[in-house]
Amino acid sequence: MKVYIETMGCQMNRLDSELVAGAIRAEGHELVTDPTGADVLLYNTCSVRGHAEQKAHSRLAEQSRRKAESRRPIVIGVFGCMAQREGAPLLERYPQLDIVCGPGQLEAIPGLIAASANGQRRRSAVLDPPRNDPDGCRESAFDRMDMSRDPSLTTGPAQAFVRISRGCNRFCTYCVVPYVRGPQLNRDPARVVEEVRRLVEAGRSEITLLGQTVNAYRWRSGTTTVRFSDLLERVSAVAGLRRLRFVTSHPADFSDDVLEAMARLANVCPYIHLPAQSGSDAVLERMRRGYTRGQYDELVNRARAIVPGVVLAGDFIVGFPGETEEDHRASADLIRRSGYKNSFIFRYSPRPATAAAEKLVDDVPLPVKQRRHSELLAVQAEVGLAHHHQYVGETVEVLAEGPSPKAGKCKSSNGAGLSQLVGRTTGDHIVVFDGGRELVTQYVQVEVLAATPLTLIGKMAPLSSASA
Repeated sequence: MKVYIETMGCQMNRLDSELVAGAIRAEGHELVTDPTGADVLLYNTCSVRGHAEQKAHSRLAEQSRRKAESRRPIVIGVFGCMAQREGAPLLERYPQLDIVCGPGQLEAIPGLIAASANGQRRRSAVLDPPRNDPDGCRESAFDRMDMSRDPSLTTGPAQAFVRISRGCNRFCTYCVVPYVRGPQLNRDPARVVEEVRRLVEAGRSEITLLGQTVNAYRWRSGTTTVRFSDLLERVSAVAGLRRLRFVTSHPADFSDDVLEAMARLANVCPYIHLPAQSGSDAVLERMRRGYTRGQYDELVNRARAIVPGVVLAGDFIVGFPGETEEDHRASADLIRRSGYKNSFIFRYSPRPATAAAEKLVDDVPLPVKQRRHSELLAVQAEVGLAHHHQYVGETVEVLAEGPSPKAGKCKSSNGAGLSQLVGRTTGDHIVVFDGGRELVTQYVQVEVLAATPLTLIGKMAPLSSASA
């Protein structure tokens, strides 16, 4: 059958989709990029924000109508965080829906597809509740999928995600993740290193380690404890690994041993995604983030002192219950002080079952949220532009990822036709430059000529590339 998969949400969801795609292809099915002619439509969903769930419901409603009007049998499935949160009632809401599968049950999807295609009863496969894991079955299942992955289905031809943990123990009051992905489970470091080795041998020279709170990783076996910094050291030693990244970090779990490992290990990228969520102590306390504004500022100072050239990115929620104009100004001040490369800024939306939804009043009016959102975006654009301008006139190493999404044809100085390529630096800066498509997967030297709040613009330097 022809199978279409659409992914919504974070890097963890993208990895889940890669694993599901590999399992489906192993069953002999064909993966397609157009839903129109597909026999199976799968939607990997996100529950972190209300907008993400609205998008998923829109897709399900649209495809349910299409299926009802079509004479051709179509299997429709939904998996991921929204599927876990809403569960079997989705089958009642959408009579044309065949499969509901939580993120802890991904191994079941090929079998669910086969059963649905054979006309069997519609199925729901979710862990209830997801925090229960009898006999370590959930831990074993997700490790099996990761170790059996298809290297050809990674995020890019030279890049891959590798999961080191799943779930979260933090219970920030606004966050649904612990409820839909369960408690944090950490993988055996030997298995992580082996997966990275296989991917590098398959040509993936840049690896990103994933976890909901990646720096909270701990592996205990007998009297031995492997910390996140220890794991970085082990993975960085894999022969042929050119770049090692990690996301997403929690400020309360960021110890100096991780910063020291970043400074010491040459292939660990000097980039930290460090969500603050607010610059106000009062809001941080209501969010149950586990740190103060002063502690966050101290962490930024230590990162800049220990890791040469470190680049930071942030996350912020505007309009959290009880947020005042003074709290809002504190977030703007934190953006300016931290000098982020970029920030992901979102309006607060209550998530069912979370402490904030159940115990706090969503008392910031939508127009105020929209204004504060626009104001923080403007502050970040100003800060991002200043940050990117620092690189104008410099030569940076870029991993060429592919054609720029906005690229047409452009002309080089000698009139030759070149594609506009896009790639990233070790600091995760997006760089646009002219070059032939044969450079994709290559590491090239690019002279930076100009900057925008989000992008560096450059040209190939006279001394060019080294192969990935």
